[in-house]
Amino acid sequence: MKIVVDAMGGDFPLQNPIAGAVMSLRHSHQRFEIILTGKSAQIQSELQKHGASSLPIEIVDAPDVIEMHESPAIAVKSKPNSSMMLGLRLCKEGKADAFVSAGSTGAQMAGSLFTLGRVPGVQRPTIGAYFPSPKGVTMVFDVGASIDCKPEHYVQFAEMGSIYLKYTKGIASPRVGLLNIGEEDTKGTETVKEAHLALREAHQKGKINFIGNVEGRDMLKGDAEVIVCDGFVGNCLLKFGESIPSFLKAQAKLYAEQGLLNKLLISIALNPLKTMLKGMDYERYGGVPLLGVNGVSIICHGKSTPTAIMNAIFRAEEMVEREVNAHIAEVLKSA
Repeated sequence: MKIVVDAMGGDFPLQNPIAGAVMSLRHSHQRFEIILTGKSAQIQSELQKHGASSLPIEIVDAPDVIEMHESPAIAVKSKPNSSMMLGLRLCKEGKADAFVSAGSTGAQMAGSLFTLGRVPGVQRPTIGAYFPSPKGVTMVFDVGASIDCKPEHYVQFAEMGSIYLKYTKGIASPRVGLLNIGEEDTKGTETVKEAHLALREAHQKGKINFIGNVEGRDMLKGDAEVIVCDGFVGNCLLKFGESIPSFLKAQAKLYAEQGLLNKLLISIALNPLKTMLKGMDYERYGGVPLLGVNGVSIICHGKSTPTAIMNAIFRAEEMVEREVNAHIAEVLKSA
């Protein structure tokens, strides 16, 4: 198996993607090969710092870089030789099995759709995000790939999310909830109410395990493994969730500054607090797949650490080994 890593992607290009790639090979005992795309001279220099000459790493020179501030649609067309587009093209041509990047999310979504195309039957690709749960795992679909959604898109998000968790987490029949402002079927916008009916119909046909509406306050209870919403709501939810650890850290600092006793109490509580918040640490999962594209494209946080990149590479390996796309195609072939 060959996994492409965009060496120029993210807020810490070269440094973190390469360190994460090296870590993944060493932790996995070289179960796969890595292809690094980017400026070859700079990649070589960075690899030397890690003593990685004996590792199965190939470098594909890419003279261009898609910057975070660039328009995704324009960038993917005007920079075909960027580290991101070359990496995706290697997957399209069958020279690699998966692609991992911490670069521009918008560009990766556009580039993946443009280069890899959709899995047959998929109307809209979707991105999920992990949220902490006392009962295991909860994922929200969509968190930014599709801002405006039709009722049938919610159903496909539920189907693809359920397939992903079934084959990567071993959850035989993931429970699906529709994020709404109330539990009643009559709550929500017209689109959301229609989505509820469509999800209920899919449940009756045995396509998904739909349990009804879930409210924001219920999200972290773990009553549903898959929660669906449109990408606007999902992205706002994701960004809010990402702010909680830093907010708590700032509050703890302010509390500690109020006196020696407070500082002592915070130091005692710090490790238990870190343990409790571990479920909100994006490093743990590393990255999430863009489900619905005809290939494996793992999207990472721009601030991804080497550990996060390593775990994203493991997610890519998992997607390939468990043939998630083939299962999605089988379920949605009649859509």
